[in-house]
Amino acid sequence: MLGLTQSDLAREAMITRSVLLGLEQPGRKLPDRLALIQVRGALLRCGLVLVDVTATEGEGVRWATPSGKAWVDCLRHARAMLDYTLDELSEASGVDRYVIARLERAQRKRINEQSASRLREVLFEKGVIFLHEEADLGAGVRLRRGFRADS
Repeated sequence: MLGLTQSDLAREAMITRSVLLGLEQPGRKLPDRLALIQVRGALLRCGLVLVDVTATEGEGVRWATPSGKAWVDCLRHARAMLDYTLDELSEASGVDRYVIARLERAQRKRINEQSASRLREVLFEKGVIFLHEEADLGAGVRLRRGFRADS
């Protein structure tokens, strides 16, 4: 969401890139708590908030401050949360991969409402909720309760 490379994020978190890569591995052992705290702090300093699991909703991520972004600006991040490629989301939704790629671009001339609506429905079925901006928090995405990012 921030456009940082892994090297940039590792540097901001004051950890090595290899430690960051280890944190991203699905089959990892219990991660180093200090490294996780440092990454979380780095993300917050860069303007991103990790949303914790609650009794009713799953994990997520959102911008730390309102920025005027619409839900469709979080489409790529919702797809990434599910670890879907453009082709996989296209197959699941019936929306052409090039239409999805155009919707994910920051500089859109217009939004194909029918395609955007279909993508939102499919992502919801797969467990993703789009978070609207609030008075003091920006837009974002999170998983519904009972869904996991790696499933």
